[in-house]
Amino acid sequence: MNKRLRRLRKELKLSQQEFSASLGMKQGGYSHIESGENSLTDKNITLICLRYSVSEQWLRTGEGEMFTLDNGLTEKERRLLEQFRQLTESFKDFMLMTLENLREQQRKEKASPEDTPKNADSA
Repeated sequence: MNKRLRRLRKELKLSQQEFSASLGMKQGGYSHIESGENSLTDKNITLICLRYSVSEQWLRTGEGEMFTLDNGLTEKERRLLEQFRQLTESFKDFMLMTLENLREQQRKEKASPEDTPKNADSA
């Protein structure tokens, strides 16, 4: 499991410090898990699977896909969520505000289609 854990962390583009902090662990303790000296607790396995949409079967056995899409997320939504999770709280706040502004702009454009920019392909 330690090799899969390292592979997951690399896939998420997180350092040991970042990944261990997201699990409420110290980097040194996590390092021992990734090196195979210690094992993950069931609680940490559950936390990893929930937080990062990881397949528990893959994490425990290596079988199946690394990430689960059982929660109805598309690939783009999953990628967006992974990137969002890596932001600091202040950047998360900024990102949410930006998305809310974009959504409002989209709503306004749908309400007045004559003001919507024309698609180059439809000209």
